[in-house]
Amino acid sequence: MNQGIIAAILSILFYLTNLLSGGQGQPIHPVDPPMTQQSYAVLGQTGTITADRVTVRHSPGTEGKPLGTVTRNTTITILDQSENWYKIRPRIGTEGWIPDYAVSIANIERKEVTHEFLGFYPGGEEAYESLLENGTKLTGIAPLGWRLDSYGGLSADFDAEEMGRSLYFAGNQEMDTYANVDVGSNPSRLLNTAYLQENSINQIYDTLEEWGLKGVLVNVAYVPGEEQPQLFEFLGQLAEKLRQEGRKTIIALPWDATIDYKAAADAADYIVLANGARTANHEPGPVAPIPEMETMLQEIAQLVPTNKIILSLSTGGLHWTRAGLPSTLSHKEVLELAAREGASVKWDTSSKAPYFQDSAGREVWFENRYSMKYKIDLVEKYKLGGLALVDLGLEDSDIWTHL
Repeated sequence: MNQGIIAAILSILFYLTNLLSGGQGQPIHPVDPPMTQQSYAVLGQTGTITADRVTVRHSPGTEGKPLGTVTRNTTITILDQSENWYKIRPRIGTEGWIPDYAVSIANIERKEVTHEFLGFYPGGEEAYESLLENGTKLTGIAPLGWRLDSYGGLSADFDAEEMGRSLYFAGNQEMDTYANVDVGSNPSRLLNTAYLQENSINQIYDTLEEWGLKGVLVNVAYVPGEEQPQLFEFLGQLAEKLRQEGRKTIIALPWDATIDYKAAADAADYIVLANGARTANHEPGPVAPIPEMETMLQEIAQLVPTNKIILSLSTGGLHWTRAGLPSTLSHKEVLELAAREGASVKWDTSSKAPYFQDSAGREVWFENRYSMKYKIDLVEKYKLGGLALVDLGLEDSDIWTHL
């Protein structure tokens, strides 16, 4: 992965952080100083412990406070490096620092996969922890943060350091990386002006070059109408330019009977399908009932080769108010709310989804390991191209056993 620009950005950020802190405030304890990220080059690499028993320490160096031990053949993920020390995370055990001589780093080879398995990466600590714990199971990530306006201008709104660390993790795992570009409404001026289209395509291409990305995921976050021919023609031009450089184009679309999915599929390597009708209609209930998903897939399978379809899955929960849009909850927050309310979780056999009511009678519908298994099974049943988790970090951690 081309990481030069990322490394430069991170270096500037680290320099400014040190400069602005200026050594002011309380003196740092010499034994266990607070640590910031030292190296992204090793982030996400995996390895095994080669020594019989190694002490895990709070900070790099023999003066660091002992936290525990790891033993021979323990599988670890490397999080950081400082001189001759690695910060490691065992599958089971204490996270901390050990000398690098005790670690044999595994050679990561590009995954040979039968299905794409993408994670939409929103940033934040929950998403980062999920990436560290489960990211090796993904074939690619699509960090959020870019937006295409009506004129085709590409803007970015994300933390550069956080973006960098997610892409370094993905690069060290030989995963595909996609710029997740949001199109929130009809880009009418862009679609009617040839020079704006050329400029927009060049902006996207330059962004992929700058960040060392393998492709672009264009998230069409509205139901396109009469402009569909121009929209998919433009995206087809984008895909053609990227394909010449060995890069992929993915188009994410909501499910709606008026959308020309065949044209969308012809304009990209994959299309990502989402069933968001429940939220759009302000109707309490499961976001993605199994019968509705099956109907959607049966209809679109008549129009599009199913191996070009990636099924998007939301993994958290929705807390419905009396009116308006629901609030989004992580699986952990759902369980905490149910515990506080003393609510009894029920199972809807029709939609294959769990739910409960809070003390005010408001409904909470969510996903867990059982509901997700039914959805994951649709990939094999309909011979789909893969899955996309659209809110990495909100999931029930046990869903990864099904993947």
